Amino acid sequence: MLSNKLFVVIGVIAIIFIGLVGYLFFLDRKTQRLEKELEDFLNEQNKKQ
Repeated sequence: MLSNKLFVVIGVIAIIFIGLVGYLFFLDRKTQRLEKELEDFLNEQNKKQ
């Protein structure tokens, strides 16, 4: 009985951990895309001057 509860707790923790890792991966990709857009925008502004 205790073993089953332990597996449930481990499973829930694993799902939460996987979700956090996925969210951080998504956030990192989004941040990289925004940084590239900002860099391109600043380069265009510098060329206009």
